[in-house]
Amino acid sequence: MHLFSPFPAFRWIHSGSLLVIASLTLASPSSAAEQPTIDRFFPPGAQRGTSVDVKLTGKPGDGELKVWSDAGQLTFEFSEKKDSAKVTVPDDATPGIHWLRFYNETGASELRPFFVGVASEVAEVEPNNEVGAAQAIEQATAVVNGVLAKSGDVDTYSLNLKAGTTLVASMQANRDLGSPMDGVLRILGPNGAVVAHNDDDHGFDPQLAFEVPADGTYFVRTFAFPATPNSTIRLAGGATYVYRLTLTTEAFVDYTVPAMVDASATSEVALHGWNLPNNSPPLVVPIFQTRAVTLTGDFANVVQLSASGSPSIVEEAAQKEPLKLPVAVTGIISEPGQTDQYSFEGKKGQKLTIAVASRALHSPLDPVLSIKDAKGSELKQVDDRSREDLDAEASVTLKTDGTHTITVTDRFSHGGSRFFYVLTCAETKPGFTAKAKATAFTFADDKPVEIPIDVARQNGLSEEIEFTAEGLPDGVTAEPAVSTKDGDAAKKVTLKLVRASEAKAFSGTFRIVGRSKDSKIETSVVAPVAKLTAEAEHLWLTVPKGPEPKEPEPAEAEPAAEESKTP
Repeated sequence: MHLFSPFPAFRWIHSGSLLVIASLTLASPSSAAEQPTIDRFFPPGAQRGTSVDVKLTGKPGDGELKVWSDAGQLTFEFSEKKDSAKVTVPDDATPGIHWLRFYNETGASELRPFFVGVASEVAEVEPNNEVGAAQAIEQATAVVNGVLAKSGDVDTYSLNLKAGTTLVASMQANRDLGSPMDGVLRILGPNGAVVAHNDDDHGFDPQLAFEVPADGTYFVRTFAFPATPNSTIRLAGGATYVYRLTLTTEAFVDYTVPAMVDASATSEVALHGWNLPNNSPPLVVPIFQTRAVTLTGDFANVVQLSASGSPSIVEEAAQKEPLKLPVAVTGIISEPGQTDQYSFEGKKGQKLTIAVASRALHSPLDPVLSIKDAKGSELKQVDDRSREDLDAEASVTLKTDGTHTITVTDRFSHGGSRFFYVLTCAETKPGFTAKAKATAFTFADDKPVEIPIDVARQNGLSEEIEFTAEGLPDGVTAEPAVSTKDGDAAKKVTLKLVRASEAKAFSGTFRIVGRSKDSKIETSVVAPVAKLTAEAEHLWLTVPKGPEPKEPEPAEAEPAAEESKTP
């Protein structure tokens, strides 16, 4: 999802002197007020159509505590101490992540995710470290909201399973919740022996699919190590080691084919996963205007489908004839050692950007991408973008006319039904990205708000970029900030927000947009959400209530003039 800085206290402002007739003293009611700093809440989600009591961790700030959500579908009733809230999720709430921001009249907390699910939810109950104290899960599908509360903590759940069924256990923790944990899942058989184990299925979060060999009581056990390794060798835990664990023997969707779709056209996708009905018809995806759409149906989990930005086809169709660019191809390296090959017609001097997304889509594939010309000479072979990004991307300039080939394989010759990818191929075009360092900003005293913006130019973009703010409240203005085509300002600019004296109090979202002067490329400025990999494009602005004038002090009475006496 493309989705704050501490606010100094107001100072007392004095104007003029008490001895001046009708002078004013200005007093700020917010001078000692604190903004909220809600770091997390538990449980971190709820099933739609239900209400849940959520414990808030952090400081609620002074005055009335409010909450903003991007979808505007959740309602909150805060306790008297503002350390908890009853969250109500309507039946028609959109499944998936709802971004929340707690705020008051002086500032706002960082964005935090709240998950709206489609399955029954239960809370972890301690003690449950040992098999003998395992927490029983009675439902065929349940989402457990848990926390590995201290070092060495282990959570264990028991399920009565039938032979031939497939149990899926899938965790959300590090990737979506920002929990600083590298979770592990194990399944233990009726005799307590480990029969399945997983670590790092999607990022640091584990997932298991286990085919039950015999009737009996099985156990799902989870524990964690720190996501950032340290010198300890013990199991890790803490109040921030929060997770959501889906346990189901019902339909669970792992991915779709195609795995990305053209948002400008109605699409059909086939579902891949476990316990899905045989010969089930494709799911129809309507046209959508956002970067991603949420899919729900007769399955236990929520599936997010991203827009490809170009026509989307599947592997079988793509290999029958040369690709027509731009294109997004969904393929699967279904066997170990398999290599998928595609062709396209190219022209000498043509510049192309070719990429393979897999890890970004939570596929285990570690892609290697190769491009060859009509004579079979390799133009480029690429593996990882970086140590952190294992997907592949290549920019090439074609040297000859003719039929070119693209191959995709796994770095370690692995393969299987889950090793899917999306290959994109398009003309290389200049562009840019722009990032701010915080998602929320607050006016302090009469000083302007300065927002530094880092500009990353791509593929030779060499022209001015003008940054403007949209959605500002009345009384707040921003002069456009211009990123010149060269010099220091080509990489960094500062947008300055100015508050007029008559500006009213405001708490809400705004956006910063960059537009290139000649090519008219438009891009929203985004900012990283603290402790998460998400980025926000809807930023937050607080304009605190201004100082209020006191009643004029009465003028000191002039001493009465003495009457003159005539001698």
